[in-house]
Amino acid sequence: MIGFLSDWGTRSYYVGVAKAIIYSINPSAVVVDLTHEITPFNVREAMHILYRASRDFPKNTVFLCVVDYGVGTSRKSIVMKTTNDFIFVGPDNGIFTLVAEKYGVREIREITNPSFMRREVSHSFHGRDIFAPTAAYLDMGYPVEDVGPLIMGYEELKYMRATSMSNEIIGEVAFIDTFGNIETNIEADLLKKMNVELDSQLVVKIGKHIEKAVYCRTFGDVKKGQLLVHEDSSGYLEISINQGNAASVFKATGGEEVRIRSR
Repeated sequence: MIGFLSDWGTRSYYVGVAKAIIYSINPSAVVVDLTHEITPFNVREAMHILYRASRDFPKNTVFLCVVDYGVGTSRKSIVMKTTNDFIFVGPDNGIFTLVAEKYGVREIREITNPSFMRREVSHSFHGRDIFAPTAAYLDMGYPVEDVGPLIMGYEELKYMRATSMSNEIIGEVAFIDTFGNIETNIEADLLKKMNVELDSQLVVKIGKHIEKAVYCRTFGDVKKGQLLVHEDSSGYLEISINQGNAASVFKATGGEEVRIRSR
């Protein structure tokens, strides 16, 4: 199975062409689109979404990940194999920071073997010419070591790891979903360890904006238009408005500091 993530959108032909390359090499491939709606160039957003989405995939999945603002430059094209038997293919620009941290790294290799690329490699479409064919071959069972030499490190994105202190939790906005819900990188267990009970009042600060919210199970536990904090389906705290847009209230776009404290 190949899990495919990009910032290409669906209006262009890029996704279709990359899939055509995969199927021309490996007609029996199963390609699952994680999303192609990553905010353009937003590696931080892709890093968070890739980790959360990957947790529902079976062992030996190959992840084709193309958010590649540095295409054609000196940045490396890499394959990362993690200790849980996932394989990640994409640019070495920090996109694999979280999966490496959460799963552990078994090996990393730079893609240099021409046999894993299209015959002609463009300067601006490595998603089609390098990453898609490499993913196709690896999904067929070709050894990871054949793609190129071992490298000892990878680019890591700096981000604010979630921490807790007395009655406050600090983290960051991971990304904003389609509904304007603010997805944080704060694991819900941190709030539970503070013994905060459901229906309790919380104070949420994102950037300079401070609002009161209710800690509850789900959207419908509060009135329409009311701000809430709940554990999302991935086990992280989500800041939402029932049938509203929380991101617009806090003017959040991603990467901002989040502080949540009990009253």
